[in-house]
Amino acid sequence: MHKANSNTDIAIIITDRNTDLLCQLIQVQLPGVNIQQWPDISDPKTVRMAVLWNHPKGITKNMSNLASVVSMGAGVDHIIADTAVSGHIRRERIVTKALKQNMAQYVIQHILNDHRFQQDYQKQQVQKHWEVLEKGENSPVVGLLGLGELGCFVADRCADLGFRIMAWTAKQAHPKYPCFHGKNGLREVCQASQYLIVLLPLNDDTFGVINEEMLSWCGAETVLIHVGRGPHVVENELLSALNQGDIKQAVLDVFNEEPLPTNH
Repeated sequence: MHKANSNTDIAIIITDRNTDLLCQLIQVQLPGVNIQQWPDISDPKTVRMAVLWNHPKGITKNMSNLASVVSMGAGVDHIIADTAVSGHIRRERIVTKALKQNMAQYVIQHILNDHRFQQDYQKQQVQKHWEVLEKGENSPVVGLLGLGELGCFVADRCADLGFRIMAWTAKQAHPKYPCFHGKNGLREVCQASQYLIVLLPLNDDTFGVINEEMLSWCGAETVLIHVGRGPHVVENELLSALNQGDIKQAVLDVFNEEPLPTNH
């Protein structure tokens, strides 16, 4: 990339895709900034900001003038897990309108697929049979595990459709939705919710949070929609809960191993 003011370097360290166009667009918007593009981080001491995704741990340790890091997605667990990103460095993330809308659409798609008996009606169509399956007014509870920017957006869209909302958060309260905290709070949200949406950050407190004990608090009609991070789930314990009928269904957008092996 172009050389400019070495005091305002940005490092683009995104390892799972080509970033040429991204770097070009940033250069157009910030013509006075020098961009160092992974894997060619030629002068780490001049980097003031690093944009990270799937970055090699420790890659920022020689960036002695680093002031901020930006996650290229909504999650920051890859940054939190990197001890080279010290506590004094400002941490930001990118959450676009399109990302929020896509997330809400994905979650609502799976909620409505169950709530409005989509698969059952498709079976009726094949069988040339018609029977109304909805039984009067029904406003199930959607429980959000995590109520950050994405979680709040999803909650608002679900509330617009008439679902009741509750959430499990670390400490956060919300002006419209009841929030519960700690282990007892998680149990209460699981017991009350027909739909559980996982949008948690990944940290020491949430690693493996979807486990045998947590799933035992759910009902047989519970649908789990997991759009957080793979390590939130103890996968063999989730499979056992499904096989035993402890919960009705699980929709997973993320896994511990990605991409999944062909025999998964």
